[in-house]
Amino acid sequence: MTRKVVGTALLAMLLAATTREQTRPEPPDQAVSPKPVAQPPASTIPLSAGTAINASLSSALDSRHSKPGDTVTAVVNEAVVYQRCVLLPKGSRIVGHVVRTGSDTEQGSAIFVEFDKVILQNGQEALLNAGIQALAPPSAPATIVSRKEYEKDWVAGNIPTEPAARPDVSETMVVPSTYTTPRKSLTAEVPELKIEGGLDHQGRFTPDSKGAFDEPEMRIFTPVSEGSHGTVLVGAQKNVRLAAGTHLLIVIQPPASSPDTH
Repeated sequence: MTRKVVGTALLAMLLAATTREQTRPEPPDQAVSPKPVAQPPASTIPLSAGTAINASLSSALDSRHSKPGDTVTAVVNEAVVYQRCVLLPKGSRIVGHVVRTGSDTEQGSAIFVEFDKVILQNGQEALLNAGIQALAPPSAPATIVSRKEYEKDWVAGNIPTEPAARPDVSETMVVPSTYTTPRKSLTAEVPELKIEGGLDHQGRFTPDSKGAFDEPEMRIFTPVSEGSHGTVLVGAQKNVRLAAGTHLLIVIQPPASSPDTH
């Protein structure tokens, strides 16, 4: 009888010890780490080539201090809407980078930038291919009373629609190597483009705006042929500089035919 009682007591002790061992928390170094959460792939936004986006530059950009690979960010200051559907909300960030810079100490300077993604306010990312169609300094004066009045005049045919002088397709400067080691005047390589469209009092461009407003010594070249990327900004001075807050009209370029064309 005594042996039976002792056996029962030992069994109870073992069960209690096993229970304590099972409920004892694991030390930090042996704790099971949570499985990493897979990041969803970047989505796409149905923005067709030629879609214009009003935005402002987040930080200064210049050809003297910016280096290839430096991030370039612009904040969308007017939602892009199509048939009452918001495709790109206001406050989204359009992100790109400096491709390269170049300078000719006597004739001018240039900087090549491109935008390749947008980050929505919820953190979701979407791919895009875009360049700069028009720009103006933060303090640039308005050139039109309002875009509504401008659009009425445009519909009425009161606004000239002559196309800006552009190079032939064969002369599109998609190859930016000339801006790394300039062989001749940088400003001579880019044709003179007339200012088109307008800038309202809120610093927003009309969708047809083109060129550098209030920047007579700067030229913009944004090719729109298939596989083109980004924008080349060329200035007559030794440094091309865009201040933080610069008004931008970003335009969606045709998608690249393949990743190798980048």
